[in-house]
Amino acid sequence: MPLVGIGTWQYNSSTARAEVESALKLGYRHIDTALGYANQDGVGAAIRASTADADIKRRDLFVVSKIPGGLNETASASALELSLSQLFPGDPLAYVDLMLVHFPATWGGSGGKAMRQAQWRAMESFVHKGKSRAIGVSHYCRKHLDDVLAIATIRPAVNQVQYHVGMGTASGNATDDLEYMRKQGVTYESFSPLCGPCGGTDSHALITGKLVTDIGAKYGKSGPQVALKWQVQRGIPVIPKTSNLAHMRENFDLFSWNLTQADMAELTAATVPAVAGNPGPGGVPVSGDCDVD
Repeated sequence: MPLVGIGTWQYNSSTARAEVESALKLGYRHIDTALGYANQDGVGAAIRASTADADIKRRDLFVVSKIPGGLNETASASALELSLSQLFPGDPLAYVDLMLVHFPATWGGSGGKAMRQAQWRAMESFVHKGKSRAIGVSHYCRKHLDDVLAIATIRPAVNQVQYHVGMGTASGNATDDLEYMRKQGVTYESFSPLCGPCGGTDSHALITGKLVTDIGAKYGKSGPQVALKWQVQRGIPVIPKTSNLAHMRENFDLFSWNLTQADMAELTAATVPAVAGNPGPGGVPVSGDCDVD
């Protein structure tokens, strides 16, 4: 999995198509989408248009999609086929590089252990059919992962969760059990690495905030580049999204330089932007995911 990808959440099909085509021209090869984003036709069109150029082949790309959580085995199988057909219509040899279960339950919280296990069986079948190279999860905490591991014959390759500067010293509950994921050999991937969903005064802390811009000035880099590099330098893949070509180019320029240990430590110690998620005791956000049954 490439350490930097292009995200497409909240983009409509035409915006997603333009974004992905631009990203691929700049050298991106990791594309992240989902059935629930309702833009996979645009993402697929961008892939077809880009691979028509002899310089980019389908095998060079790392395409990630997701199906909704909380589905039974039959419904999961249907969702998997639908997702693939939206991305690669009419292609009998179509596959994705990674398919994820988007949430440990329905967005409303229904499902539970039995449904997670049934859904995982459908995911494994999808791999056996040659339609996904790897499978994984998103928003999963330790207890959710353990439910899958109890019956898995193919282990989850990835857990995609919200993670960003400001969460470096947060609890396992807040980070969806980062250290446990690593101990289990599950790649921990960050969505919203610039804290796009953050509200209030934190919404631009990783764009124009003093910490990241002061550090960035030492290297001739922007605040977002510093925030992304903090994760990439730790081996955590990131999928920032932007339709701005200059920002897209900056977000990809993370490999010709390194942060010092002191700068890494300062970023790890940061507590802004705040941990995302639902409030726990005392009103402090803990996680939007670990309280899901």
